[in-house]
Amino acid sequence: MALKILSVLVENKPGTLFRVTHMIRLMRLNIEGLTCGVTNGGDRSRITMTVNGDDATLDFLAKQLSKVIDVYEAQTYSPEEVTARELALVKLNLSSVSHLDDKRLQGARIVETSDRSITVEVIGTPSEIDRFIHRFDSSHILELARTGTTAVPKG
Repeated sequence: MALKILSVLVENKPGTLFRVTHMIRLMRLNIEGLTCGVTNGGDRSRITMTVNGDDATLDFLAKQLSKVIDVYEAQTYSPEEVTARELALVKLNLSSVSHLDDKRLQGARIVETSDRSITVEVIGTPSEIDRFIHRFDSSHILELARTGTTAVPKG
């Protein structure tokens, strides 16, 4: 099984996201990450999901999704075929960061500080986000929120 990106262009209306994710549930696949946003024009949305599965199953899923009402297009991609980004907000215990120019904060932007914590924003590929998070002991991370991967095909 391999991690794949599933990109689905849909009509921007209530119930569409449910129909798409319901089909994935019926195929007993797990969604590792999901983002959804309105595309230019406002009448369509792009749902981008990171799904673990074999090529045949995910290709079949894309074909089945293309038949769903309100779905215009469904494509699967390997991580190498897309330009992908993710955003993470990480709230750290201030005592774990020796100073605001701590090398572990490299690549992050400070978005909020208090007397007890510092919140940073990290934007990058999913593996870059993982590497940033692993710079800190889990006891130093007070809260963590990740958007999930969003992607466009290369070329």
